[in-house]
Formats: sequence, structure tokens, C-alpha cells
Amino acid sequence: MKRLFWAVVMFLVVAAPSVYADDIPVLNVNMTQATFTMFPNDGSGDNISFTLIGPGTKITGIGGTACFEWCSGPITDLSSVRIGDIAIGPFFTATIAGQTYDAFSELSLCCFFSSGGQLAGSVSGQVGTGNTFAELNLTLPHGSWSLQFVPVDGGFQFVRGELIAGTPPAPVPEPGTFALMATGLVSIFGALRTK
Repeated sequence: MKRLFWAVVMFLVVAAPSVYADDIPVLNVNMTQATFTMFPNDGSGDNISFTLIGPGTKITGIGGTACFEWCSGPITDLSSVRIGDIAIGPFFTATIAGQTYDAFSELSLCCFFSSGGQLAGSVSGQVGTGNTFAELNLTLPHGSWSLQFVPVDGGFQFVRGELIAGTPPAPVPEPGTFALMATGLVSIFGALRTK
């Protein structure tokens, strides 16, 4: 009897996590645009702001990089500029697949960048709490950093860095464009009607 009891207990210990794991929803979102902007480091460490956009999804926040050698003061040689480890977080806003979450406490994502500062192809984590909890997988577009420096006495000063990946949203036509298009369509319709 004791053996049967312990066999049932062991079965429940082994099987319970797999039963629960099947019930956790997984959100897979293909991000279409990622924008990261880096500013000179003032010592706070938070010198990167970012926005990620995808279908029904927008995530914003800040991050930082240990770049004190070149992003907090003048340097004499630009060949020493290397983007190192970048840490992302905290998150400020999070709307994912149409659902809005408390970004600060309900969103956890890891490893946006390689140790060389290149944007990862995908990131994973969790979002939500309780019955809104889900595993989250984001596919990120490809992009690379563009860094701006200005000459200063005997060296160069970092001004701004930007990584723009993916395709930006199409611009909204101005009202004048709609008016020209409508005039053209009316002209074509009028020409066809007179024939």
C-alpha cells in the first residue's frame, strides 16, 4: 500500500508541471519596426530609449550600455569605439497583440542584444499575471547602429546613436494629396463619360 501511495505521489510530482505547461498560452509576435536611440551617458546608465512596433503591439522603455570610454566624454581616437553589452529595461508601455499590460510589473523580456551590440533576431519572456499570463516570443527585424560624433579640441565627442530596424509605417497622405487624386479620378471619369 505504501508503495502504491508513493508511486501516485511521484507520478503527480512528475506529471503536474507538464499538465500546467500545456495550459500556458504562447504569444508569437513578428515586430515590424524597432527604434533604439542612444544619448551620451551622464552617469545614470540609462542612455538608451526604445520603441518596438508590430501588429497590435507597441513596447517602449529605456536601457543602458557601459560605454563610458567613448559616450561620456571626448575621445582622441574613433577606432576604439565599440558597442558592448546593452541592458534593456525597465519597460514603460506594453500593448501586445491588442492587450495592454502594466509594462513595469507584467512584462519580462531578455537578451535584446549580443555582447557586441547587435540586435538579436528574437527575444523571449513572459507577459501578464494570473489568467492573462502568457509566454512571449518576439521576432525582431535586422538593424545596426549608426553613431554620430562631432570634432572637439583634439578629439571627438559622442552626440547620438540610432538603430532603426524594419520598415517604418507608411506615411499618411496629406489632404492635398487626396484632393489631387479625387480631381484626377473625376477627370478620368468625365473623359470616359464624354466618349
